[in-house]
Amino acid sequence: MEILKDRYSITELSQRLNTTDHTLRYYEKEFNISVPKDSRGRRYYTPELANLMFKIKQMRNEGLQIKAIRKILISNNLITEPPPVVVSQNTTDTSLAVTENIDKNSSVKAFFDELKTDITTSVTESVTRNVSQEIKTASEQVFHELLKTKLELGACVENSVRKLETKLEKHFSDVDRSLTSWREKNKKGFFKRIIDRK
Repeated sequence: MEILKDRYSITELSQRLNTTDHTLRYYEKEFNISVPKDSRGRRYYTPELANLMFKIKQMRNEGLQIKAIRKILISNNLITEPPPVVVSQNTTDTSLAVTENIDKNSSVKAFFDELKTDITTSVTESVTRNVSQEIKTASEQVFHELLKTKLELGACVENSVRKLETKLEKHFSDVDRSLTSWREKNKKGFFKRIIDRK
């Protein structure tokens, strides 16, 4: 698998491997893989762990059983063999059963705690992604509305300028006619006054 990042969240890695978060947690448990967690308690996968999960998924796709994969990984020193369970001779069956129940309860609680953390992380990432998409969509709509308003406003201004130019032309034409008429009247009057004086 080509490593593109120095760490992957469980969701990112499951998407890259085309599997589920649950499957990755199952592999961790079955192969005794310790996955580190960040300061907020979310698991993350280093490039080595991501490659290990990739190899496990490949072998599963090839049809190998979990036991066979475990043997291959142990022989290649990719995982360590889990320590054997030692039962003391002094323990009674009931105390062993109680201990097993406590271990099962704590592992079930740990599983649900991790599941809760993963669900919270997935929901947070999903909400963040949805909010980002909504903001992007809203921004595009605002941009288009502003562009539309700008074009409409430009058309209104252009129309108003044309109307004003038409009114000014008519006004100046009227003024020009009035001046021409006044000049004609005064011209006749001027010559008449000169003739009358002589």
